[in-house]
Amino acid sequence: MPPASPKPPIPDAFRPSASIYSGSPAAVPVALGLPVMAWQAVFFLAPLVFLVVITFWQVRSFRLEPAFVLDNWTRILWSTPFHRALGHTLQVAATTTVLALLLALPLAYTIAFRLSARVRDLAVSLLVVPVFSSYMLRIYAWQVVLGADGIANAVLGAIGIPKLQLLGGAFSLQVGLLTLTLPVAVLILVFAMVGVDRTLIEAAENLGCRRAQVIARVLIPSIRPAIVLAGTTTFLLAFGDYIGPLFMTGSKPPTLSILLVDTVKSGSQWPRASVVGVSMLVILVLVFALGRLAGSVRIRRRSP
Repeated sequence: MPPASPKPPIPDAFRPSASIYSGSPAAVPVALGLPVMAWQAVFFLAPLVFLVVITFWQVRSFRLEPAFVLDNWTRILWSTPFHRALGHTLQVAATTTVLALLLALPLAYTIAFRLSARVRDLAVSLLVVPVFSSYMLRIYAWQVVLGADGIANAVLGAIGIPKLQLLGGAFSLQVGLLTLTLPVAVLILVFAMVGVDRTLIEAAENLGCRRAQVIARVLIPSIRPAIVLAGTTTFLLAFGDYIGPLFMTGSKPPTLSILLVDTVKSGSQWPRASVVGVSMLVILVLVFALGRLAGSVRIRRRSP
């Protein structure tokens, strides 16, 4: 057998550039993320810093003037309307979080474990649609349903029940906030349950565990980080919502978002409104940090 002839040399024009391989691979994702980081710095961090700065400015003759005064902070943080709005907002957001998790867990379990793959994909698609649809449109739809002469009272009247005041209270507010938060919570939990190792569930069933025991001892611990994420996301959405409290309760009692807008309207008080906004951001960051801490504690416990 004759020896193989040597391969012809590759021309320099067709050789790959050495610069592609000379750089550190770790620098590639950093370079790809630079535009996003620049975008965040210009359109998120810069306005946020400016928001903090103007909390020390003052308003004279309806005009904003640079200064360094603490009057805006003391007037807002020590005011009774701020305390009432803060307490009401925390209570509403916490209630929405509990209700959303109680409703989302069984619904997510049914979608993840009781439906065929095809029907499950359809159910997930139906949950995605409201997430990206107009929140204002959904709130208007609920006003038609829960209004004094709406669909709900028409149905109740048909069976002999007098009209109920469904719109303008805590019930209608929770309906509006769950419209915003429940699809998100269900999607997070469904994606987590689909990723659970089915052999663990089958092993628990083979060992004689009942369905409730499997859920409590296998499923819930497996998706606990997702439960924390769903609860944190729900709380953050409900805490900062403005449309639901405005259109479902008529701003009574006001939440922090409504107090922020009302403060701006009262004599162009942008500095005091910024104090409310910065306070909301601080609370949201604390809640997000607590959620991350809860998830990390669970992960450390699971590690050998």
